[in-house]
Amino acid sequence: MNRQFLVILMICLVGWLAVLTYMTVNPSQADLSAELKRGDAATVAYVHGDSIQRNYRFIEAREQSMFTAVQQSQLAVERMARPLQEEAQELIDYASGAGVSGDEVQMAQNRLYEIEAQLAQIQNEAQSRLVQLENALQVEVSEKLTQEVGVFAKENGIEVVLNWGLSGEGVLYGAPGFDVTEALLEFMNERYEEETVQDASAEETE
Repeated sequence: MNRQFLVILMICLVGWLAVLTYMTVNPSQADLSAELKRGDAATVAYVHGDSIQRNYRFIEAREQSMFTAVQQSQLAVERMARPLQEEAQELIDYASGAGVSGDEVQMAQNRLYEIEAQLAQIQNEAQSRLVQLENALQVEVSEKLTQEVGVFAKENGIEVVLNWGLSGEGVLYGAPGFDVTEALLEFMNERYEEETVQDASAEETE
Protein backbone atom coordinates (compact mmCIF):
# COMPACT_ATOMS: atom_id res chain seq x y z
CA MET A 1 0.00 0.00 0.00
CA ASN A 2 2.73 2.40 0.96
CA ARG A 3 4.68 1.44 -2.15
CA GLN A 4 1.70 2.11 -4.42
CA PHE A 5 1.14 5.45 -2.78
CA LEU A 6 4.82 6.34 -3.27
CA VAL A 7 4.64 5.39 -6.97
CA ILE A 8 1.52 7.51 -7.48
CA LEU A 9 3.16 10.39 -5.65
CA MET A 10 6.28 10.16 -7.84
CA ILE A 11 4.16 10.07 -11.01
CA CYS A 12 2.26 13.16 -9.88
CA LEU A 13 5.51 14.91 -8.99
CA VAL A 14 7.07 14.14 -12.38
CA GLY A 15 3.92 15.34 -14.13
CA TRP A 16 3.85 18.54 -12.10
CA LEU A 17 7.51 19.22 -12.89
CA ALA A 18 6.86 18.64 -16.59
CA VAL A 19 4.00 21.13 -16.56
CA LEU A 20 6.11 23.66 -14.65
CA THR A 21 9.00 23.25 -17.11
CA TYR A 22 6.66 23.72 -20.07
CA MET A 23 5.19 26.86 -18.55
CA THR A 24 8.68 28.25 -17.91
CA VAL A 25 10.12 27.49 -21.34
CA ASN A 26 6.89 28.21 -23.22
CA PRO A 27 5.17 31.05 -21.39
CA SER A 28 1.54 31.75 -22.08
CA GLN A 29 0.94 34.03 -25.04
CA ALA A 30 -1.81 35.80 -23.16
CA ASP A 31 0.62 38.64 -22.43
CA LEU A 32 1.83 38.94 -26.01
CA SER A 33 0.44 41.61 -28.28
CA ALA A 34 -1.58 40.74 -31.35
CA GLU A 35 1.31 41.87 -33.54
CA LEU A 36 3.74 39.47 -31.85
CA LYS A 37 1.27 36.61 -32.01
CA ARG A 38 0.86 37.18 -35.77
CA GLY A 39 4.64 37.33 -36.16
CA ASP A 40 4.53 40.78 -37.72
CA ALA A 41 7.96 42.32 -38.33
CA ALA A 42 8.53 45.66 -36.61
CA THR A 43 10.02 48.62 -38.42
CA VAL A 44 13.25 49.26 -36.50
CA ALA A 45 15.61 52.24 -36.61
CA TYR A 46 18.41 53.47 -34.39
CA VAL A 47 19.95 56.73 -33.25
CA HIS A 48 23.39 57.68 -31.96
CA GLY A 49 22.62 58.80 -28.42
CA ASP A 50 25.82 60.82 -28.08
CA SER A 51 24.88 62.89 -31.14
CA ILE A 52 21.44 63.55 -29.67
CA GLN A 53 23.06 64.60 -26.39
CA ARG A 54 25.40 67.04 -28.15
CA ASN A 55 23.11 68.50 -30.80
CA TYR A 56 19.57 68.61 -29.41
CA ARG A 57 18.98 72.30 -28.69
CA PHE A 58 16.55 71.54 -25.86
CA ILE A 59 19.34 69.75 -23.95
CA GLU A 60 21.80 72.52 -24.81
CA ALA A 61 19.41 75.16 -23.42
CA ARG A 62 18.75 73.19 -20.24
CA GLU A 63 22.46 72.59 -19.68
CA GLN A 64 23.07 76.32 -20.10
CA SER A 65 20.36 76.97 -17.51
CA MET A 66 22.08 74.49 -15.20
CA PHE A 67 25.43 76.21 -15.71
CA THR A 68 23.84 79.57 -14.86
CA ALA A 69 22.25 78.06 -11.75
CA VAL A 70 25.64 76.72 -10.64
CA GLN A 71 27.22 80.15 -11.07
CA GLN A 72 24.40 81.86 -9.17
CA SER A 73 24.62 79.29 -6.39
CA GLN A 74 28.35 79.84 -6.08
CA LEU A 75 27.88 83.61 -5.90
CA ALA A 76 25.19 83.17 -3.23
CA VAL A 77 27.52 80.94 -1.20
CA GLU A 78 30.29 83.51 -1.47
CA ARG A 79 27.95 86.31 -0.35
CA MET A 80 26.79 84.34 2.70
CA ALA A 81 30.27 83.11 3.54
CA ARG A 82 32.10 86.44 3.23
CA PRO A 83 30.95 88.01 6.54
CA LEU A 84 31.65 84.77 8.38
CA GLN A 85 35.11 84.55 6.85
CA GLU A 86 35.80 88.17 7.79
CA GLU A 87 34.64 87.50 11.34
CA ALA A 88 36.86 84.43 11.52
CA GLN A 89 39.87 86.45 10.40
CA GLU A 90 39.14 89.12 13.01
CA LEU A 91 38.91 86.48 15.72
CA ILE A 92 42.21 84.96 14.64
CA ASP A 93 43.88 88.38 14.69
CA TYR A 94 42.37 89.18 18.09
CA ALA A 95 43.35 85.84 19.64
CA SER A 96 46.89 86.25 18.30
CA GLY A 97 47.29 89.70 19.83
CA ALA A 98 49.17 90.65 22.97
CA GLY A 99 47.49 90.68 26.36
CA VAL A 100 44.69 88.27 25.43
CA SER A 101 43.69 85.96 28.28
CA GLY A 102 43.31 82.23 27.96
CA ASP A 103 39.54 82.51 28.41
CA GLU A 104 39.34 85.01 25.57
CA VAL A 105 41.38 82.74 23.32
CA GLN A 106 39.05 79.84 24.20
CA MET A 107 35.98 81.96 23.40
CA ALA A 108 37.49 82.95 20.04
CA GLN A 109 38.31 79.34 19.29
CA ASN A 110 34.76 78.21 20.14
CA ARG A 111 33.34 80.87 17.84
CA LEU A 112 35.70 79.76 15.07
CA TYR A 113 34.34 76.23 15.39
CA GLU A 114 30.80 77.62 15.06
CA ILE A 115 31.78 79.63 11.98
CA GLU A 116 33.38 76.56 10.41
CA ALA A 117 30.18 74.57 10.98
CA GLN A 118 28.08 77.38 9.48
CA LEU A 119 30.28 77.59 6.41
CA ALA A 120 30.07 73.81 5.94
CA GLN A 121 26.28 73.96 6.26
CA ILE A 122 26.03 76.74 3.68
CA GLN A 123 28.16 74.74 1.24
CA ASN A 124 26.24 71.50 1.86
CA GLU A 125 22.87 73.18 1.35
CA ALA A 126 24.08 74.73 -1.91
CA GLN A 127 25.37 71.37 -3.15
CA SER A 128 22.10 69.70 -2.17
CA ARG A 129 20.11 72.25 -4.18
CA LEU A 130 22.35 71.70 -7.20
CA VAL A 131 21.92 67.92 -6.97
CA GLN A 132 18.15 68.41 -6.90
CA LEU A 133 18.36 70.69 -9.93
CA GLU A 134 20.53 68.17 -11.78
CA ASN A 135 18.13 65.31 -10.98
CA ALA A 136 15.18 67.43 -12.12
CA LEU A 137 17.04 68.24 -15.33
CA GLN A 138 17.72 64.56 -16.04
CA VAL A 139 14.06 63.69 -15.50
CA GLU A 140 12.94 66.59 -17.73
CA VAL A 141 15.33 65.61 -20.53
CA SER A 142 14.34 61.94 -20.29
CA GLU A 143 10.63 62.75 -20.45
CA LYS A 144 11.15 65.18 -23.32
CA LEU A 145 13.17 62.68 -25.35
CA THR A 146 10.63 59.92 -24.74
CA GLN A 147 7.83 62.20 -25.89
CA GLU A 148 9.61 63.56 -28.96
CA VAL A 149 10.99 60.22 -30.14
CA GLY A 150 7.49 58.78 -29.76
CA VAL A 151 5.97 61.50 -31.95
CA PHE A 152 8.77 61.12 -34.52
CA ALA A 153 8.37 57.34 -34.62
CA LYS A 154 4.59 57.50 -35.11
CA GLU A 155 4.86 60.11 -37.86
CA ASN A 156 7.44 57.99 -39.70
CA GLY A 157 5.90 54.54 -39.19
CA ILE A 158 8.66 53.26 -36.89
CA GLU A 159 7.75 50.76 -34.19
CA VAL A 160 11.14 50.46 -32.45
CA VAL A 161 13.90 53.06 -31.99
CA LEU A 162 17.16 51.76 -30.52
CA ASN A 163 19.89 53.81 -28.88
CA TRP A 164 23.44 53.32 -30.15
CA GLY A 165 25.68 54.66 -27.38
CA LEU A 166 29.35 55.50 -27.41
CA SER A 167 30.41 51.90 -26.78
CA GLY A 168 27.60 50.29 -28.74
CA GLU A 169 25.02 49.92 -25.96
CA GLY A 170 21.78 48.60 -27.38
CA VAL A 171 23.10 48.26 -30.95
CA LEU A 172 26.30 46.48 -31.91
CA TYR A 173 25.75 46.96 -35.62
CA GLY A 174 23.30 48.90 -37.75
CA ALA A 175 23.13 49.38 -41.48
CA PRO A 176 23.43 53.09 -42.35
CA GLY A 177 20.02 53.10 -43.99
CA PHE A 178 18.37 52.55 -40.59
CA ASP A 179 20.19 55.42 -38.85
CA VAL A 180 17.62 58.16 -38.21
CA THR A 181 19.81 60.30 -35.94
CA GLU A 182 19.98 63.33 -38.23
CA ALA A 183 16.32 63.14 -39.18
CA LEU A 184 15.32 62.90 -35.51
CA LEU A 185 17.57 65.82 -34.55
CA GLU A 186 16.17 68.00 -37.31
CA PHE A 187 12.62 67.02 -36.29
CA MET A 188 13.17 67.71 -32.57
CA ASN A 189 15.12 70.93 -33.07
CA GLU A 190 12.44 72.34 -35.38
CA ARG A 191 9.77 71.51 -32.81
CA TYR A 192 11.86 73.03 -30.03
CA GLU A 193 12.36 76.25 -32.02
CA GLU A 194 8.60 76.45 -32.60
CA GLU A 195 7.94 75.94 -28.87
CA THR A 196 10.50 78.62 -28.01
CA VAL A 197 8.88 81.12 -30.38
CA GLN A 198 5.43 80.32 -29.01
CA ASP A 199 6.63 80.72 -25.41
CA ALA A 200 8.25 84.07 -26.27
CA SER A 201 5.06 85.28 -27.97
CA ALA A 202 2.99 84.20 -24.99
CA GLU A 203 5.28 86.14 -22.61
CA GLU A 204 5.02 89.26 -24.77
CA THR A 205 1.21 89.19 -24.74
CA GLU A 206 1.03 88.82 -20.94
